[in-house]
Amino acid sequence: MRRYLFLLLLTAVCLCSFAERRELTGTFGDKAVKAYRKKIPQQAEGFYLKVTPTEVVVAGRDESGLFYGKQALKALSDFPLTGERLLRLRKQYKEVSPLRGDLEGSSFEIRDWPSVSCRGVIEGFYGNPWSHEDRLRQFDFYGKHQLNIYVYGPKDDPYHRTHWREPYPEAEAAKLKELVQAAHRNHVQFVWAIHPGGDIRWNKADSLAVVNKLNLMYGLGIRTFAVFFDDIGGEGAKAEKQAGLMNYLTDAFVRKHKDVQPLIICPTQYNKAWSSGDYLSILGTKMYPEVRIMWTGNTVVDMIERDDMEWINQQIRRKAFIWLNYPVNDYCQSRLLMGKTYGNGLDIADLVSGFCSNPMEYAEASKVSLYSIADYCWNMDAYDAELSWRQALDELMPTSREAFRFFCENNIDLGRTGHGLRREGESPNFGKVSNESYFSRLVTEADALLADSLSQPEMLREIAPWVETMRVLGQRGLQVTAMHKALEQQDSLGFVAHYRALQKLEEKQKSIVSRDFEGSVVKAKPVVSGTVVTPWVQEEAARLVKEYKKSHAYGREFFPQQVVEDGLYYIMYKGKYLTDVNAAADRTGDFPQFVAEPDTINPQRQLWNIELIPATGRYKITNAQDGRYVNEQGTFWRNKSQNPFEAEWHTFVIAKTSEGYTIQCGGRAGSNYWKADADRIKNDQEGTVFQIKAP
Repeated sequence: MRRYLFLLLLTAVCLCSFAERRELTGTFGDKAVKAYRKKIPQQAEGFYLKVTPTEVVVAGRDESGLFYGKQALKALSDFPLTGERLLRLRKQYKEVSPLRGDLEGSSFEIRDWPSVSCRGVIEGFYGNPWSHEDRLRQFDFYGKHQLNIYVYGPKDDPYHRTHWREPYPEAEAAKLKELVQAAHRNHVQFVWAIHPGGDIRWNKADSLAVVNKLNLMYGLGIRTFAVFFDDIGGEGAKAEKQAGLMNYLTDAFVRKHKDVQPLIICPTQYNKAWSSGDYLSILGTKMYPEVRIMWTGNTVVDMIERDDMEWINQQIRRKAFIWLNYPVNDYCQSRLLMGKTYGNGLDIADLVSGFCSNPMEYAEASKVSLYSIADYCWNMDAYDAELSWRQALDELMPTSREAFRFFCENNIDLGRTGHGLRREGESPNFGKVSNESYFSRLVTEADALLADSLSQPEMLREIAPWVETMRVLGQRGLQVTAMHKALEQQDSLGFVAHYRALQKLEEKQKSIVSRDFEGSVVKAKPVVSGTVVTPWVQEEAARLVKEYKKSHAYGREFFPQQVVEDGLYYIMYKGKYLTDVNAAADRTGDFPQFVAEPDTINPQRQLWNIELIPATGRYKITNAQDGRYVNEQGTFWRNKSQNPFEAEWHTFVIAKTSEGYTIQCGGRAGSNYWKADADRIKNDQEGTVFQIKAP
């Protein structure tokens, strides 16, 4: 914060144009900046910037440092250094000092350099690759924000993966060459990755085929290369063979060219959860030490902390090159990940050889997170996730800041996935203001974004399906609110009318599709606020319908027909009654049993409360005697406090057949059925038909 406090003094700096001052620029050793050599940071890509009322000096340790110094000067000149704008400057300068004797803050100097030497982006997701224009815009963004490496490895480029032996067609090669040139203009290393592991034959012919492909790519201007062995099995996943190939490529290709950087490998065991045997140690001991090894963390999708780095670096005997699987959404394609980028340790700069983010297939939307990745990698120990996020939103959507921020707040969490990562802070004000007001804002802010033709058109094109979904979600919420009011007023006509309007909006939302074009690899159905607002709307609508049906008959034909209406029932098999024989809460390992005779003393032991749970659309089944639920294994809870009811685990799909009903697990419990086995229920792939009868 010290640098920000000082910057507050610099109000006068940018009120006059830098163009009116004498400007000296150069790199270390240039005559023009000779007087400032001792001021220039020793670190690669570092720069020194001096500003006085009469002079501007920009001196870089190297050409990249000079380039970044000029970017810093432009950032200062673009934004008047007053009030809030000062605090929201994009740069995070390591050293900022007023010049001696200057009491007005109009003269100062900056020394700055990166925390991480290789920092950037890996286009390594499954799905629709970025377009040529996407990538060109990305490189301009990287140059502006000091990202210096781009790894080209989209899974659905056939010449990267499935047809790796084949050269690119002439037109595609020409586009790649243009991309390489654009990257280099922005001081970005263009890394081309080959993915041979799926069908490689460990023989001389295929080794030569890899060298041949790298030589072809070298001819396009590429000077840094990667070899991927991720997401494969079989012969291609052998550590000894991979290490041998990397050494061969280093000898036969890299060391033959003085301007080629050391290779990068993405190993098959690229995270700790998947590590086993001696795979990693073989790479660490048998592969040349200059080869950089990619790593995603403790799991496939993970944030990186110091303990993680110390563990992997010991295994591979070098500093790992981080492949951060965020904000990539190829495993949660219905969600956009537009929230803060947080969770990575602020003390790992000395333990990584590089840090790359794997983004979404939505190139512009990914910039929200990539902006912060740039901040984080440039000045790691001073990184502020909240501040960086706010600055990113302001820059990326300057004419619709508030609407865009609200949109991003409603597109943060990933939902429940197999990878387990969750993000906090979605829809933070929902429930803090009236829900009706919140739903209205979902509509109005979506309208504002959809009507904004002055701001970033590429961004708006990408996020439009989610913006439209946000708009419809707000309209759905307003209908649910109206249903609630109608129910309070006992207005059955109004309730049904609002419910029917809700149904039409639900159908409209289902029709919204992202990437709905010919030849698209992935088409997604957008979800907005999938953790907070969307579930509330769904659950509240179902709850209101249940309440309405208790006391109103009008319009029932418009509601979803429940297979079993909420109530008490016998569950029978071959004339026997499912019975809570012990009827004792908290009995460990207890289970209901089939009994031939009706219980005339405690009839509730044979009655089951079957209730539709709005959160899942499935049924909860509990015994009427003691209230214990039946779980996915066909038993009661082990212990009331240790195994409480969870709708995602303990609700069932009940389906009607010509002979009776089947009861099937759902949600996280899988899809097995209840099966009558002797005198009890068991979980099985094949179900039994039961009779469900009202008493």
